[in-house]
Amino acid sequence: MKMKLTEKRVEEVISEAVGEDATRIVRFLKDKKNVSEFIISTSLKMEIQEVRNILYRLHSRNLVTYKRVKDNKKGWYVSYWTFDKVRVAELLAKMNKEKLEKFKDRLAVESTNMNSFFMCPKACVRMDFHSAIGCSFRCPECGALMQQQDNTKTINFLKEKIREIEAVAEA
Repeated sequence: MKMKLTEKRVEEVISEAVGEDATRIVRFLKDKKNVSEFIISTSLKMEIQEVRNILYRLHSRNLVTYKRVKDNKKGWYVSYWTFDKVRVAELLAKMNKEKLEKFKDRLAVESTNMNSFFMCPKACVRMDFHSAIGCSFRCPECGALMQQQDNTKTINFLKEKIREIEAVAEA
């Protein structure tokens, strides 16, 4: 499946998967190859440790590749980084698959425990019947009396999220 990703969508995926701070570096690396981490640091006016941290997080998600070259004058290694935009679509598909599984698992729990959830009126906590009975139906945070929750809206929300993700996966 080949997804068409806009620049905005690429940044959203990177922000969600790696952190919002990574989008600056990705924007800088876009359409460049083998850029020194020191050039990234200088150009973006960021500390080298911060740049490396972000690059390693991007690398852990296979969004950047690098090669290390020994500087013969100074004797240390310098890494040269390249952003791999193709991997963003793969990461998005993986993230959607994981979300879909979580939503389906949650839907199964919500559906099999219809109206068996209790919630604090101040929205401190939400718990199932067995947990609520263990707390004598009192909120462990604020002490308010827990109220039975109609989870129909939650079930409908989960079904809609599942439909959205499945629609994107089929596109």
